[in-house]
Amino acid sequence: MKKYFLIISTFLFLTSCLLAQDYAGESMAIGVGARPLGMGGTFAAIADDASTSYWNPAGLVNVSGVEVSSVKLTKINDLDTKYTYVNLVYNISNDIGAFGVGWLRQAIGGIPLTDITGDIIKESTENADNTIYIAYGRYIVKGLSIGTSVKILLGNYPALVYNSTTLEATSTTINYSGFGLDVGLFTNIGDVIGVKELKGLSLGVNVQDVYTTISWDAIEGVSEGSTEQVAINAKPGIAYRLPISQFEIIASCDVDTKYQLIIHAGGEIWWNKMVGIRGGIKNWGGIESAGQSLQQESDWSLGASLRWYFIGVDYAYVNNELTPVQYLSVIGKF
Repeated sequence: MKKYFLIISTFLFLTSCLLAQDYAGESMAIGVGARPLGMGGTFAAIADDASTSYWNPAGLVNVSGVEVSSVKLTKINDLDTKYTYVNLVYNISNDIGAFGVGWLRQAIGGIPLTDITGDIIKESTENADNTIYIAYGRYIVKGLSIGTSVKILLGNYPALVYNSTTLEATSTTINYSGFGLDVGLFTNIGDVIGVKELKGLSLGVNVQDVYTTISWDAIEGVSEGSTEQVAINAKPGIAYRLPISQFEIIASCDVDTKYQLIIHAGGEIWWNKMVGIRGGIKNWGGIESAGQSLQQESDWSLGASLRWYFIGVDYAYVNNELTPVQYLSVIGKF
């Protein structure tokens, strides 16, 4: 019972760590991996593949040996959109723990810069956001693990600078850099309290951006630069695995608490751990602005997986108000 009390107390404490800040660091909020995104972005309490460096670093202990993966975003309409995530996880042993490293790059190219009169100053520019994840996780006791992920942030955005005398516009680039920290907790309830019937029940929480800052470079004659702090997002989740003969059914639910309550729910069915299908929904909470309640339509997603020996492929289709998005992941296990 003491172990059980420790899990619940820690879970509730991490979930309650919320701050209200500016909308900084939103490039890190989309998520990674075609499998989690195909389940509506719910993965904090599943956390069993290489993408868990992002979703919950405490889940690194659930990865066996070495696993590498990458995910690409297909083209969105006519936008020159680039989205790439590559990562590696190495679970050394229960005593030493597991390590993970990943790189997320998101960019949009072909952006024309126009001045206040509508004249094109530069035909094509690109903005880019890069996040490097260095993660570590290990067991505290059987069935209970903790983890942390250190993030290095680098990016650049195109901008115009106007001469104060002639009002002539010239193009420039604004660069930023920063660092951050995520902290995660993962537990399999059945293993911890010794109840076989609860072996498939797991809890997870990832407190994203416990302390994350972004510093913008100065622009000569315009700005001396600035530093902003990214708001904390406590992301608790619950999942249940139900094996039935050659099948395994997984149901999961996560909650985002950063600015508004966002509920992620999803599930998947695996056959012989080789073929999987999944679906999910992301329900956006309302935001109060200028006395009005703004509500975004829910996103829904579908996906499928194929595993063959040490190679795997995941696909996800995510539908939202703006445009459908497709992701493709390639996985290797060694």
